Amino acid sequence: MEKFLEYAPIIIVAVIFFIQYRIFVTPAQLNSLKSDLIEYIADHYVSGKTYRDNHLSLENRIDRIDKNVNDVKTLLISIVHWNGNPNN
Repeated sequence: MEKFLEYAPIIIVAVIFFIQYRIFVTPAQLNSLKSDLIEYIADHYVSGKTYRDNHLSLENRIDRIDKNVNDVKTLLISIVHWNGNPNN
């Protein structure tokens, strides 16, 4: 008990420091922070399912663009060969 009384002022200062700088929080404060965090995440981030769906759609569009570019390239090459041939 004497050791406790010896360190009591230090313990009181530490407890006051923790209370003053809000190191310990109440469950109500945690619920408030949790709801704020959920709102922030909902406003600023997309779900994984939405991301995967959009990524798949983007991949399909890029594949179609690549196919169209290859078709145009093949057409231009055939036109160049046709115009470059002196028999035509």
